[in-house]
Amino acid sequence: MNNNRKCLRGQIWTVDFITGLVALSFILMLYLIMWNTIAIRWGWAGKQTSMEASAYFASESLLATSGEPESWEMLPHIDENVSAIGLVNGRNELNKMKLEKFVAENATAYSTIKARLGMQRYEFGMRITDIGDNTVYYEFGKFSALNNSLNFDRLAILDGEPVIVHMEVWGG
Repeated sequence: MNNNRKCLRGQIWTVDFITGLVALSFILMLYLIMWNTIAIRWGWAGKQTSMEASAYFASESLLATSGEPESWEMLPHIDENVSAIGLVNGRNELNKMKLEKFVAENATAYSTIKARLGMQRYEFGMRITDIGDNTVYYEFGKFSALNNSLNFDRLAILDGEPVIVHMEVWGG
């Protein structure tokens, strides 16, 4: 009889050990899943912040400066001779010749333009419309069909009339 008690105690200890091991494994697995989720969200937030900063600086370059050289629109192409691209005469006052050159270079110099704007890691599109967003005056770049893009609008003046400069940045 004494022998049976020792045998039963050994079995209970084994069941307790296995139950504890399963509980510990479950807790560790839950911790790893939560850690992975947090890491993914943190990485996405960092990527989003980087994309927002790039988009902001690109829009500032386009709408707050005339570019470098100032008359870059007179050059045959946008290449290494153009160090900065700006589309305005004064702050937010769009220059029609610069816009036309910018749009004309879309097919051949899209990558160069992205590089000059500091947007190498991203794709972007820019659309200039009237205030009611009914008439598109100019369109440049690529637009995403997905919902994971960053969109923002800025006001500008074109031929004395207010317009919306819509920018969409995505990818990376």
